[in-house]
Amino acid sequence: MMLRVSTKGEYGVRIMVDLARHYGDRPRSLTDISQAEMLPLAYLEQLVKLLREADPPLVISTRGAHGGYRLSRDPGTISMGEIVRILEGPIAPMICATEGEMTQICGFLDSCRTKYLWARVRDAVAKTLDSITLAELVAESGEDQQNPAHFIALSDIHVGINATDYSLDKDGGSQVRPLA
Repeated sequence: MMLRVSTKGEYGVRIMVDLARHYGDRPRSLTDISQAEMLPLAYLEQLVKLLREADPPLVISTRGAHGGYRLSRDPGTISMGEIVRILEGPIAPMICATEGEMTQICGFLDSCRTKYLWARVRDAVAKTLDSITLAELVAESGEDQQNPAHFIALSDIHVGINATDYSLDKDGGSQVRPLA
């Protein structure tokens, strides 16, 4: 996994959230999940196979007319890190900072001056994913599905110019004041 999660990871997490929201109910069909999450059914079949064949499995399937998928255990015991690693592989912001056994070795590893940075990024991402359970994610997302396309700011990010270097002109347009 790099710092960007692929559609495999995104869709897989969405499947798991859907199953967690219906934990304790009857099994969910992939058609129901596909419609609820607006995801392509054919792709969900591939992803649920990964989740079902994981060791330990995250989902279990039930055959028959009322069959479908459900979580293999309580959502409070499933970390987001476990889900993402099953779908995306080990967390690795750079080759030199791959979780577990490195299959590729960078030629500059011994003399690298940045590997500490990438190891810290890896550890921060892993710690965040491992500290959030599926149950917490469901609770935080709430049942407000009225406006699913909104963004949440977790911190202030400042890029480029400072707020003190930015002003509105009298016509309402923006203007950047030069630094003194």
